[in-house]
Amino acid sequence: MTAAAAIHAPGRAPLGLHAVSELTDRGGRGGYAGGGGLRGTVHDEGLRRRFALRRHAGQLLRDKVPRIDREGREVAHFKYRVAMCGRGMDAGAHRGPDGGVVTLYRSPDWTRGEWRGLQSCGSPWQCPCCAPKIAAKQVEQMNLAIHRWLEFDYLVTHDGDLIPTGAVNLVTYTYQHDRDHAGQGECAPQLGRLAEALRFFKSRRWYQKHMDAVGSPGQIRALETTYGELNGWHHHTHEIAFTASGALVCDRENKVVRWLSPLWKLRRPWARALLRFDLGGLRPGDIGADKFRKLRHLLSHCFDAAPGNYAAEYVAKFGKEAESERGRWGLGSELAKSHLKNGARSKRLARCEHASPWELLNDSLDGDARSGELWREFALAFQRRAKLYWSPGLKALFNIPDIDDISIARAPDSRCTVPVVSLSPLQWRIVVAHDASFDVMRAGVLRGRQAALDLLAFLAKVRPKFSGEFTLVDSGFPRPSVYRTPDGAVHSYWGR
Repeated sequence: MTAAAAIHAPGRAPLGLHAVSELTDRGGRGGYAGGGGLRGTVHDEGLRRRFALRRHAGQLLRDKVPRIDREGREVAHFKYRVAMCGRGMDAGAHRGPDGGVVTLYRSPDWTRGEWRGLQSCGSPWQCPCCAPKIAAKQVEQMNLAIHRWLEFDYLVTHDGDLIPTGAVNLVTYTYQHDRDHAGQGECAPQLGRLAEALRFFKSRRWYQKHMDAVGSPGQIRALETTYGELNGWHHHTHEIAFTASGALVCDRENKVVRWLSPLWKLRRPWARALLRFDLGGLRPGDIGADKFRKLRHLLSHCFDAAPGNYAAEYVAKFGKEAESERGRWGLGSELAKSHLKNGARSKRLARCEHASPWELLNDSLDGDARSGELWREFALAFQRRAKLYWSPGLKALFNIPDIDDISIARAPDSRCTVPVVSLSPLQWRIVVAHDASFDVMRAGVLRGRQAALDLLAFLAKVRPKFSGEFTLVDSGFPRPSVYRTPDGAVHSYWGR
């Protein structure tokens, strides 16, 4: 279908949704919006925190594996891309105006900056800097799909068939668990069983016929998780289900009448699928009233279907970066994706309640070793899994291009158009060794090229915190003992 091939409903009011979130401001790029207009700019200390979180994530996933380089030597290679995100130099990048490989760009209003010529990991799970960029694009695509489904009476497929449109609903799938079965060390096994249960459930002919009966061409599924010391890992999925009108029946107070709603007929088959894959919370010794109580609890909590206003709320909050909510994922109280730390947070560690992965990473950066272990377990379990999954053919139906996460993360910020300074590999090594990418960026954006070079000259005289390694491989790149500034002065450098 194309936008022109859709049949408009003259009597239907246009959609009240817009591709806007806290993550996408007027520039249309990932970053902070609102909050006085300073979020996401070099004046925002929260942006420094995000850079620190990315560096910390790279340290938690700094595993190396042997690799043979072009010269036939065996070198150590970082296993996970986040270890080099915003740190390693991109071999295919063009040189900047000063001849350097890494170039700093700023916005014409002197408020935003961006390093170019660096690697981007493109991970929506592991990287606090790439994740909001990816979420911003996903929010835009979800809103576009919802808009087209609600604005037109019919959509025309590539085969020429007419699909009647209707309603958008939010469907949630989860399972029963406790700390014994979903505690530390059980993130990957639980996630695997949930994926198998979903695959089994949705591959049944009954499910496919039922979704055809409610007029659904497909769904958009988001995978999410939280962790709490009381109940362990809690994986769940939220689906934006495109259906015909009447899939959910609501009363005068807009509450769903379950026994009249066709979508709610999915609840019992889903519960049976969970029991098949040992996700129903039952134990071998459960009998009688105890077993009945657990089954009743499973049936009450494993499935939920809410009308369109909840779907709109979920989409609007999918890419939200509200510091006050510190990374709660999901619908309602489980808001999606806060990439920053809340300065007014409770003194209690987030894992003592219900912590999102970003909250675990924040607490780990603050010194909680157990939160770091939990975050690493999460990052390894969710490695290479899609954050958002569209049903086959759904993007083509809405005429939405299929763009992978790494391409979204690598796309330059269209607001930063003015080159400030280009750095050589030696100069960038100094920035990496001091973890000073944000400080040098802010100096260059606010005061220009010379201020950034002056800060580099100062850092060259100070013993660094890190090694300064910025390549994919640790191939024995010589650490310089001196650093020469553009004016010709030579300074000592504390290399490793």
